[in-house]
Amino acid sequence: MKTPGIYLTGMGVHIPDSVDAREAVARGEYDAADHEWYGWTGAAVAGETPAPDMAVAAAQQAVSRSGYPASDIGLHLHAGFFEQGPEGWSPQHYILRHITDRDVPAFSVWQACNGLVGSFDLAASYLLSSPERTAALLTGADNVGTPNYNRWDFGIQNGVLGDAASSVILSKRKGFARLLSVTSASTAEVEEQYRGSEPLFPPSLTTGRRMKMKERFASHQGVEETVAEVVQRQGELRTHIALQALAEADIDVTDVTRVTHVFTGQESYLKVILDPIGIDTERGLLEFGRNLGHLTVNDQVVGLEHLVTTGQVGPGDHVLLIAHGGGVSLSCAVVRIESQPSWAQ
Repeated sequence: MKTPGIYLTGMGVHIPDSVDAREAVARGEYDAADHEWYGWTGAAVAGETPAPDMAVAAAQQAVSRSGYPASDIGLHLHAGFFEQGPEGWSPQHYILRHITDRDVPAFSVWQACNGLVGSFDLAASYLLSSPERTAALLTGADNVGTPNYNRWDFGIQNGVLGDAASSVILSKRKGFARLLSVTSASTAEVEEQYRGSEPLFPPSLTTGRRMKMKERFASHQGVEETVAEVVQRQGELRTHIALQALAEADIDVTDVTRVTHVFTGQESYLKVILDPIGIDTERGLLEFGRNLGHLTVNDQVVGLEHLVTTGQVGPGDHVLLIAHGGGVSLSCAVVRIESQPSWAQ
C-alpha cells in the first residue's frame, strides 16, 4: 500500500541495560553450547519495570521529539508479545492516559513479534481514511522476565529475548521521515506448528503451563523439520511483500541504504532473511542487535531510531523495515529520511 502524505514526526525508545550472556551461562540459565553457536553477547533486562511503564517512557520521548502537541494524536495502537499486566486489563489505555487527555480510540495489536511494524499498516490506513485525522501514536513493549520464563531459552529464532519499549508517531504533518509504503500478509496454515498439541482450553496462562516452543514444534513432526518448514514458507512470503513494498515506494533494492529486522546473534540467520531480497548483511544491524537480544515487537523501530540518532542514515536515505511474528504474521515498510532531526547526534 502506498502511503502518500504520511510522515514520522517522532520516535522514542526505552532500552534497559544489557546483561552479559556469559553471566547467564555461569548461572546455568543459558546453555554454553548455544551461547557459543548462536553468537548472542547479551540481553537487555528490565528487572521489575512493567512493560507498559517502559512504553509510556518511549511514547513521551516520541511526543517530545516530534515538536507537535499530544492533542494531535487521534489513535493509539499498542503491541506486545507477552502479558502486559493483570488479566482482563487494557495496557493501551494505561499508556494513553499518560500521553494525552483526548478520548481517542486505543487498541491492542497482537501479531506476535510483528505487532509494531504491522501497526504501521493499520495506523496509515486509519489516517488516510479521513481528512480530519492528524496523527497516530504507536507503541510496543515487553518485559519477558516473568518467574516462569527463561529469556535465555526461548527455543526458536536463536533463543534469547530482551526487554524494551519503542514508539513512533505517524502523522500528516511534516516530519523527519516519510512513510512511503507498507505491506502485510500472513501464513495462517503455520499456526498449527506454533500451537503444537496444547489444548485451546483452558488457556495455558490460566493453568501455569510454561511456554516451551521446542515442545510444540516437536509435537508436529520434529523440531528441525518443523523449523525448516516454517522458515521456507515464511521466507517466500516475506521476500514477496518486501519486494512489493519497494515497488510501491517506487524504489529498487539498490536504493535501500539500511535494513532493520528481527535481531539475531547469527549472521547466517540474517542472510536467510536478506539474501532472497538481494540485500547484503552489512546493511543490517547484526552487531547492534546481538547485545540486546530479540526485543520481540521492538527490533525494527529500535533499529531505526538507532540509525537516525547515530547519523548512520540521513536525508535521502531509504530504510526497509522487515518484520515477522510467530511464523504467521509478516509486514514490511519503506521509510525515506527527509531531514536530520534535532535529537540526532
